[in-house]
Amino acid sequence: MLTAVEQRQQELARRFEALAEPHVDELYRLAAAIAGIEDADDVTQEALTEAWRSFGQLRNEELFGRWIRTIVVNRCRNLLRSRRRSVRAISLDSVLPAAAEGNLPHEPGDFASDVAERDRLDRAFDHLALDHRAVLALHYTLDLPMPEVAAILKVPEGTAKSRLHVALSRMRAVLQEEPTA
Repeated sequence: MLTAVEQRQQELARRFEALAEPHVDELYRLAAAIAGIEDADDVTQEALTEAWRSFGQLRNEELFGRWIRTIVVNRCRNLLRSRRRSVRAISLDSVLPAAAEGNLPHEPGDFASDVAERDRLDRAFDHLALDHRAVLALHYTLDLPMPEVAAILKVPEGTAKSRLHVALSRMRAVLQEEPTA
């Protein structure tokens, strides 16, 4: 027979699992887009662990998705700040819907040019600051509306829109400087 405390813990664990499970893949994609695929597993696991530890403090379970995405972004921010790195080994397949859906070109030449274009996008993305990577990943990788992006990043919506504009402008500038394949 379980004590009241043990029953409460089991109930919390069931609720947490039910809320977290639908988000695991998107949390991984978010971590991969911001911090890099090599760190995505660790960031996702650490975020889930942190969320579990703090789950009892979550006041509104309807905001669980926003809350856990914020934890992932903060984990990525901490990781990148601690490493002070600028190189990321990630393909932006998650950002390119055609590649993510498997709609790759049928001609070998087309495939090579698509790979080269993705490499160009990766290099341009590498030039962005963390805040700009985060807004692009949240808006384009997870397809979140700007009010939700702003809430996750804990900034006004205008700031989120400004960061998105700056990120796209910087990527455009880098892509224009770099010769095409």
